[in-house]
Amino acid sequence: MQFYFLQEDPDNDEKFIAYALISFYGPPDADMLEQSSHTLVACPYLGENNLSIVRASTIISVVSMQPLPRRLGDPENLWFVVEKSGLDDTEMTGYVDNMEGC
Repeated sequence: MQFYFLQEDPDNDEKFIAYALISFYGPPDADMLEQSSHTLVACPYLGENNLSIVRASTIISVVSMQPLPRRLGDPENLWFVVEKSGLDDTEMTGYVDNMEGC
């Protein structure tokens, strides 16, 4: 995901719709995937010509794509997936102070 932005809703003058600009990556390097027991997902970045705009409300989860440090013999331009916790993995309760007996 490159960034978010708001666009006025043409059907409702007082509301906005959130959109995100996302990047596409190629398929994972099969050798690295197999050698890492499917723990390293390294994909080529397809460039600025492979961007798309989607409604932010359609995004289910977000991952970070980081440049893969290149070793001798590795393909160039590989990025690897770093997963973040999704909303289903966290519970947002905050801190509750027990004020009884004060």
